[in-house]
Amino acid sequence: MSKNAGSDVVSATNDPQQILFKTLPDLESLGRESLGKAGGVYKSAAGALSGGPWCAIQATATAVVSVTSGNWTDSDATTAVDVPAGVTIYGDFTAISLTSGKIIAYKAA
Repeated sequence: MSKNAGSDVVSATNDPQQILFKTLPDLESLGRESLGKAGGVYKSAAGALSGGPWCAIQATATAVVSVTSGNWTDSDATTAVDVPAGVTIYGDFTAISLTSGKIIAYKAA
């Protein structure tokens, strides 16, 4: 394995599976995001959310959302996304708009 000083990725370049490992600070950040420690916003009325960026959207009731995301590349997947009750979707969301339902949007750390 090789790791360059200051890099945030360790890679096994001789490994046929090309496994990538995140460093501890990145794992800590991921934990904060996935556990909602940066805060969240409950939304039950249609409209846009403010205060992002966001890392996760949890539907507390079946919801339809539209998102702008840096890591979702299919434009069909970013408009009128159906999120069943109890399901959480993850991404790098810069904008979220609720069409129907109820959600909790979790802020990125």
